[in-house]
Amino acid sequence: MSGDTTGELYFFSHTIDDCPPWVDATPALGDLTSNFIRTPTHVTIHDLRGKENSVEIDTNGFEILKYNGSIHDEFDNDSEMQRHCYEEIAALLKKRLGASRVIIFNHVFRFRAVPRTADQCDENRKNPVYFAHVDNDPPGARLKVQQVLGEEEAKKVMQKRLQIINVWRPMGPNPIINIPLTICDYRSLDIDKDIHRAETRGSSNSSTNYMISCNTQGAQRWCYLSYMRSDEMFIFKIFDSNPESAQFGAHTAFINEHASQTDVEQKSLEMRCLVLYDE
Repeated sequence: MSGDTTGELYFFSHTIDDCPPWVDATPALGDLTSNFIRTPTHVTIHDLRGKENSVEIDTNGFEILKYNGSIHDEFDNDSEMQRHCYEEIAALLKKRLGASRVIIFNHVFRFRAVPRTADQCDENRKNPVYFAHVDNDPPGARLKVQQVLGEEEAKKVMQKRLQIINVWRPMGPNPIINIPLTICDYRSLDIDKDIHRAETRGSSNSSTNYMISCNTQGAQRWCYLSYMRSDEMFIFKIFDSNPESAQFGAHTAFINEHASQTDVEQKSLEMRCLVLYDE
């Protein structure tokens, strides 16, 4: 069923050991462990179907684009399909954002229906993440730039605008119905109260991140796209060095309470991209 739906989103509440928050994303665990309580909160999640153009990445932190490329299913690492997919997405982002260069440094397939066991998970194949977060905070984003480009080139590109963008799209023939992605409109966040820095352990992608707590005023506006297929994709920010623009798209997987449960596999692909500008 399309339209606004409801679901439980898991928010940061408090740590259980009086230490700063951390999350362990080691793939061999099969799931994430942490030292903080994730509080389930029942929220309305707004469907953008038919209103795809109502959100824009610099205003809301995310937007929806069409994918007209040729890669619609899972690929192996270092394969020709991976190379072609990376080239397609880099070209699409450069054109849409007016960027001078796009470097894709990581991709992950996530599997729905039957969860993957720990021995089926690795750096590029994982289960969905069920708590509201942002992959990197600003120090973590700058460290990632250094890891991707090297310290000397990183210093040069950091003098101009740079972004880390996540591209998220379904893969395979089946639409995402049961466990969609939801993203929070950046304008609806209370930056001083809703955002909490945490350490990321066991991940080659992130060192520090943001956890999101539930706004007690109920002001957060969470969105998804119903029946999303492989020719559609979200692009959302992880980091933007331009302080006048939306900084990130906080996000999480959620169980759609209005959708019938099924064992039909529903896959997604996320690609993390370093986006560089000449100005």
